Amino acid sequence: MGGSFRIARIYGVDIEIHISWLLIVGLLAWSLAESVFPETNPGWSRAAYWTVGTAASLLLFVTVLVHELAHAVVAIRRGLPVPKITLFIFGGVSQLARQPKSAREELAIAIAGPATSFVIAAVCGVIAAATGAVEKVQAIFAYLALVNVALAVFNLLPGFPLDGGRVLRGVAWERTGSLRRATQIAARVGELFAYGLLVLGALFLLTGYAINGLWMMLIAWFLLTASRNEVASTQLDAVLGKLTAKDVMDPGFVTVAPEESLQDVIDDNMIGAGHRAVIVGEDGVFQGILTITDVSKRERDTWPSTTVAAAMTPRDRVVTVDASTKAVDVLGLLGERRLNQVPVIAEGQAIGLVSRRELIERIHMVETLAPEEPPAPDE
Repeated sequence: MGGSFRIARIYGVDIEIHISWLLIVGLLAWSLAESVFPETNPGWSRAAYWTVGTAASLLLFVTVLVHELAHAVVAIRRGLPVPKITLFIFGGVSQLARQPKSAREELAIAIAGPATSFVIAAVCGVIAAATGAVEKVQAIFAYLALVNVALAVFNLLPGFPLDGGRVLRGVAWERTGSLRRATQIAARVGELFAYGLLVLGALFLLTGYAINGLWMMLIAWFLLTASRNEVASTQLDAVLGKLTAKDVMDPGFVTVAPEESLQDVIDDNMIGAGHRAVIVGEDGVFQGILTITDVSKRERDTWPSTTVAAAMTPRDRVVTVDASTKAVDVLGLLGERRLNQVPVIAEGQAIGLVSRRELIERIHMVETLAPEEPPAPDE
């Protein structure tokens, strides 16, 4: 997720903060200090309101992090890696390295977050009750108890990919035996929920509750976008999940010598044969790659006098992948680094090229021709 930076590593999971998180923490602290706590606890000093408001705002996002860590812990204990958790404007999101293997795994991971939020709410409620003599501490924990109940309930709503939407997907997966079909069902229900939020937000906006209305519409937009991304991710995983870079590479790549003329390579291999890239090497040693982008950086009248070695991207600057790299990860790398192709390396030698165009064409072909995946056995 762009605009994020790492702040910690917990239980083997990188904890990141998105830049939008800083905005919402500031806005929440301001709202608590200027509106919420002055209404519920009149008579404090302005400094006290801001101290309590800031503390409550920061502690709220600690509880959000604990909510996400609960998902991560359950996933990791079931053998599903969780590379990172990102806190952002809407709360937090745990990034799973793969889709769950079974409906029961999906349900266990999904329900862990809301269950943890209910536990946090209960603990905060007990602390608030026990600290009645310390008014400011009581105010903070009473607020955290209330908001964590709201967080748990909201996450249980069927807005995919909220936890409730994932619970729905798990149930549908159990009934249909198909992750892809279950994802489509959860996504459609989630879209209806998001559109309902949009309508409700518009009504709030028209009746004078502008902030509430805009917030609901923003959440609805986020849910629609996240739901569609999740459907696309599930489809990609279904198509590419069992394939590696070696499975999807083109082993028939062209290799040219570094001392060859740039003009000859362009004429024979790019214009002549339609290759967008060629591997540069000699005696089996991979030295670099020459792409259309590399060629475009050279003036046309210099092509005959320029060697491939002078125009290529040298090996130490070439992004490569191992033959065993998952195909879905290769596609993600191509998109992230804005590359058209990436060489596949085995034992220090280039054994193929994976191009984004061919990967996407394969995805479209499989989605058109392949049957629905068979039921996945529950563990």
